[in-house]
Amino acid sequence: MEGFGNAVRMSFLLRFTAALLAALVLSSAAAAQEWEWAPKFQPGDQLPPIQSQDQNGELRQLQDLVGDKGLILVLSRSFDWCPFCITQLNKLVETAPQFKELGIGIATMTYDSLQTLQEAELDYGTTFPLLRDADTQYFSALDVLNKGYEPGSRAYGIPEPGIFLVDTEGIIRFKFSEQDYRVRPDFADVLAAAAAL
Repeated sequence: MEGFGNAVRMSFLLRFTAALLAALVLSSAAAAQEWEWAPKFQPGDQLPPIQSQDQNGELRQLQDLVGDKGLILVLSRSFDWCPFCITQLNKLVETAPQFKELGIGIATMTYDSLQTLQEAELDYGTTFPLLRDADTQYFSALDVLNKGYEPGSRAYGIPEPGIFLVDTEGIIRFKFSEQDYRVRPDFADVLAAAAAL
C-alpha cells in the first residue's frame, strides 16, 4: 500500500512539474512576443531626420550617409566600455566592403564623445561615419533609449541596440534587433535583406 502511495505522490509531482514548466515556457514566449525594438517605427515608416556629428565633428544628414541603394544605421551602446558593441563594430568593419558593393551606406550611432569615436576609428579601422547622439535626442525620438539607467550614471543615454535598413529616401525597410543586448543581429541576415533592396 505504501508503494502505491509513493507512486501516486510521484505521479502528482511529475504532473505538477510538467505544468509548471509549461507555464514558464508560455509566459516566456508571451514576454518575448510583447517586446519589440523601436515599436513606433515599422517597415514602411520614415526614419526621423538625422542631424548628427560624425567622429570628425562634421554635421551629417541622411543624404550624406546613404549609398546608391540605401543605408544601414547601427545603434550601439558604447565603443568605449561595451565589449558587445566593440565586437559588433569589428564584424561591421569586416562586412563593410560587402555592403558597399551592394550600394548600401553604413553609419553607427552611440552616445560616445567625439574623442571616443575618433579613438574607435583609429583602433578598429572604421571606414564609415561614427555618429554621436548628443543629449540622446535621436535615441529618444526613436523610442529606443534604455530606461534602465538613471541620469548621471555612466550608462545613462544608451539605446537598446539594433539596426535599421532604410532606402535612399529614408524609408525603413527592415529592422534587426535582439532582446538581449549581449546578442547582436547577424550581419549575414542584414546583407541578405540589403541585397533585396
